[in-house]
Amino acid sequence: MKNYSIWEDLKNEIKCQTLDKNLDCEVLIVGGGITGISILHQLRVEKVKAYLVERGKCGYGITSKSTAKITYLQEKIYMNIRNMVNEEMAALYLKSQRQAVNLLKRIIEENNINCDFTKANSYLFTKEEENIESIEEEYIFLKNNGVDVSLINKLPFKETCKKALMVSDTYLFHPLKYINFFKEKYQDYIWENTKLESFKKVNNYYECVVNGKIVKCKYLVIATHYPYFLRKFILPIKSYIETSFIGAKKVNDFKEISAINIDNPSISLRYHTDLDSNYLIYLFNSKKSADIKDFKDYFLELNKNNKFLYLWSNNDIITNDYIPFIGAINKDKTLLLATGYNTWGMTNGTIAGLVIKDIILNKPNPFIELFNPKRSLNLSKIVRFPGDIYGNVKAIVKSTDNNVNNKRVTNKVIDGKKVLIYKDILGKEHIVLNKCPHLKCGIVFNGTEKTWECLCHGSRFDLDGKCINGPSNFDITFK
Repeated sequence: MKNYSIWEDLKNEIKCQTLDKNLDCEVLIVGGGITGISILHQLRVEKVKAYLVERGKCGYGITSKSTAKITYLQEKIYMNIRNMVNEEMAALYLKSQRQAVNLLKRIIEENNINCDFTKANSYLFTKEEENIESIEEEYIFLKNNGVDVSLINKLPFKETCKKALMVSDTYLFHPLKYINFFKEKYQDYIWENTKLESFKKVNNYYECVVNGKIVKCKYLVIATHYPYFLRKFILPIKSYIETSFIGAKKVNDFKEISAINIDNPSISLRYHTDLDSNYLIYLFNSKKSADIKDFKDYFLELNKNNKFLYLWSNNDIITNDYIPFIGAINKDKTLLLATGYNTWGMTNGTIAGLVIKDIILNKPNPFIELFNPKRSLNLSKIVRFPGDIYGNVKAIVKSTDNNVNNKRVTNKVIDGKKVLIYKDILGKEHIVLNKCPHLKCGIVFNGTEKTWECLCHGSRFDLDGKCINGPSNFDITFK
């Protein structure tokens, strides 16, 4: 069993340079997932002097953990937005997702990108009688907004179904092959293993400390999964983290389908074909990270009736109105953000490229106000604030206790510092500090993927404490 995602078994990966000099540019993009790459591509097409820095390898953060569906059939998201905001915003969000699907299709076809791009029918289904009405509501909404959608009672794969929707203008792809193409295309403008350490506004530009070097830029775009700063945009009270558990295994046939249910526990699936092998990629159970007791239990449940070749988990930011945060967070529109995709990163990361580009070039875009990170509150959103805050506090309180449940992990104090020690099967000890540097939440051990996890905001560290995913901007290495 491989304790990483199927996408990470990438052949012929393009490697990029590491920043070792000072730079001046118009736009600095921080984060090399699908969002950052999409923004870089859109700006470079417009001849904007834009550069991208990535703390690790481009695409190997949250993008590599995705099931990688290119679809606008997204659980109950349209009814959720309608209930939280209004019908008009729900329709506009649908329009953004359909445009993102078509934009990805156009980019892939025009650039002849070899990324296993395949047209696939998408299904939204329920196993529960009580959720049939919700499926029918989504059907009516999609029909009223011009979608060619079918209402059916049976699925073309082995899952129980009481009622389902089906659309045919959706796709599948390999996200890292897609990003690999742009790494090669824009190799002179991308720096990997290059971390933004701090930034400050100086007159009309930002002075960024990156790998100890100074990068000056007029626009700074934070395209990381979760921004490391707090004061400029207080994300913890506007969202919560959801963790999903995913497996991939070989199957006999490749099916041109993707599907997701609206029930609890959640189920999401798709197929993938690579050379001579076909795979089923299956997600089972998405939980608020604050509610996770032990990673092992969820992986055992996922793998109970399967023999997955790959097992991994993913973190998603769920916003309190189910709409992403894409746009400017300061008055002069020079500090920009793209995050909070509510599990739908492939389409939202792509449309973020278009929205951010249009803001920088001062061009009209119908989605700027929809995604505006500083959009106004309403009563429904305010009502959700206490729940999101409670979830964050709950994660802080419980996270320090979970490691004692793992027989290979112990809590100790060494040289006056509280540490966690994992003893691997060879007897080697891996010692890390027991608090996440972001907000001092406790760290828990993920025994399947062999990582240290922060349940509060999704920071992830390798066995010896090196930060893999933020928002933490620091490692938890000991000594």
